Amino acid sequence: MAVIRELLARAVLALVGLPILIACAYWGGWPLLILVAVVTLIGLGEYYSAVFTANIFPAVVVGFLGALALLAVTAFSTPQQCDLGVLIVLAAVAATAMLSQVKGNSYAGATVNSATTVFGVVYVGLLMSFLLRLANFDLPAALGEPAGLFAAKTGTLLLVAVPVWTLDTFAFIIGSAWGRYRLAPQLSPRKTIEGALAGFIGCVGLTVLLGWWLKLPVAHSLFLGILLAVVAQLGDAAKSTIKRDLGIDDFGNIFGPHGGILDRFDGLLFAMPAAWLYLTALLGS
Repeated sequence: MAVIRELLARAVLALVGLPILIACAYWGGWPLLILVAVVTLIGLGEYYSAVFTANIFPAVVVGFLGALALLAVTAFSTPQQCDLGVLIVLAAVAATAMLSQVKGNSYAGATVNSATTVFGVVYVGLLMSFLLRLANFDLPAALGEPAGLFAAKTGTLLLVAVPVWTLDTFAFIIGSAWGRYRLAPQLSPRKTIEGALAGFIGCVGLTVLLGWWLKLPVAHSLFLGILLAVVAQLGDAAKSTIKRDLGIDDFGNIFGPHGGILDRFDGLLFAMPAAWLYLTALLGS
């Protein structure tokens, strides 16, 4: 029964969340930026709240403003200006985070506090900004194979997000039903080798299918699917490492038993930059 309830919860989450993401990606502009900003701020807030439990006190306002600045730079600058803008924002965040620790007569924890502030901006803000990059990347047009307005506006993002989220669901279903061998008992006790393999296969297969829809050559779709499957599971492992270090079960409870934003976007945070780098290198954009 627990497995069925989990599957129903995943289905409801997908039926609600995915259409919202698709609609905002299709509209683009401010609707997409606002959605990504809200998700980013909630996720960054989850991270900062989690480190508070370890008596680490990041400069939260600096982190929030830095993350929003990264999104703004990504949304409103040209591709040529974007990378320089990101470097400037990150440098400003690092400097401001350190200066924020200059107060009172005690500087205990200043190094950890400032480093944690910057890490949160990079881990959540910078990696989430690649959602905007993917949403604004017309893959069919870049391939010289126009595939319609819907594919142009949402296709690249769906090519990455849907397989990655499917990986997690496949891994859960197969792992719950037939999983016997633990993948990393100390890090993620519930994850199994069987589940990881099923998620890998599902992710690659769906990437190839969506790649066909977007006119991406099969060889590149296959490689991209393998890349997404590997990197997404590394993202999950990285998130689990942080949780184990902080002694928490989930980063939040916004999705009930599914945890928080970071618990749902962990694989995607790693997969989006990897996919964008591969596609831009492939197409020379």
